[in-house]
Amino acid sequence: MTLNKLKAAIAAKGSVVGTFLTVSTPSIVETLGYTGLDFVIIDTEHGPYDTMPMSDMIRAADSKGLSPVVRVGDVTHKEIQRALDNGAEGIIVPCLRDVDDFRRLVDLGKFAPVGNRGFIKGRGSAFGNEPWARGTLTEYMENSNEKVLLLPQCETAEALEHIEEIVESPGIDGIFIGPFDLSICMGIPAEFDRPEFQAAMGRVLQACKRAGKLCMTYTNTPEEARRYLAQGFDAVANNLDSVLYADMYRVMVDEIRR
Repeated sequence: MTLNKLKAAIAAKGSVVGTFLTVSTPSIVETLGYTGLDFVIIDTEHGPYDTMPMSDMIRAADSKGLSPVVRVGDVTHKEIQRALDNGAEGIIVPCLRDVDDFRRLVDLGKFAPVGNRGFIKGRGSAFGNEPWARGTLTEYMENSNEKVLLLPQCETAEALEHIEEIVESPGIDGIFIGPFDLSICMGIPAEFDRPEFQAAMGRVLQACKRAGKLCMTYTNTPEEARRYLAQGFDAVANNLDSVLYADMYRVMVDEIRR
């Protein structure tokens, strides 16, 4: 049985649904635990979350059975280490181009012998008190590698060009497609129905399937989310909190004013 809640949910349900958090607080994360969502992506790339707010968001997700995934800003030791030490079960990394960038992610995000992650028993292991963290150091590193998903983004022309090689890399657990940036780099910004964009999405999906890796993407609407899940994507992160808040309150005000 996997130690990662997101992988367990995918195995049980066939696919999972999440959303992006760019302005939410820990209390909001707790309320999302009652919605049926499987995971949340705490966006430290575009959102305001430094280490302590991020850690509080992860705790809130854990408390309600949501898988806490963190999108970091770049492939650096500090960005990846702080997210994993604080209990992120998945790491999404944007703007990767060279195959070496993806290898560096593995080097920083997985313990030896897969990578070279710096050792500590942080809050992600209940400071070493989780049952899976109480064995030998070798067992701890193996279990930690199983618990953490490394999910680099495919959102650049270079990543798309080398996607088959990237997904075969040991330590890469899946790919998260960033459709906006991918469409921009293809010269067709937000034209998601264009045949060439759909072909790119299909190429990434098939590469992941052949390699036995997860394939995830961002979606804008429930209809779009259902379409990608029907195509075989393992997970969708639908919309983001700031957009949903405005949309929902706009509808409420319109209902009151009409």
